[in-house]
Amino acid sequence: MSNLPLTKVLRSIDLNIPQALHQEPILAKLIGEYNITVNFKAAVLDRKATGGGWFNLSLEGYPQDIENALNYLRSLEIEIFDSNLI
Repeated sequence: MSNLPLTKVLRSIDLNIPQALHQEPILAKLIGEYNITVNFKAAVLDRKATGGGWFNLSLEGYPQDIENALNYLRSLEIEIFDSNLI
């Protein structure tokens, strides 16, 4: 039997995605490979994409899937500000 909880959780995070990763399908991977539902709450990305992009996201999924997704983001050295830890 799996140790995963039967209920999904909602987690709010802020991300700073550097310009070097703007062409990477980061959010698509969160959805497709980690089974996370991603909802944009706010975003700041300049039109010319000359700097990093800030995103406020709600992530919905099973706790272990969310943690795996956050580890993936950390592996890319994306800044994560997790309001659940404050």
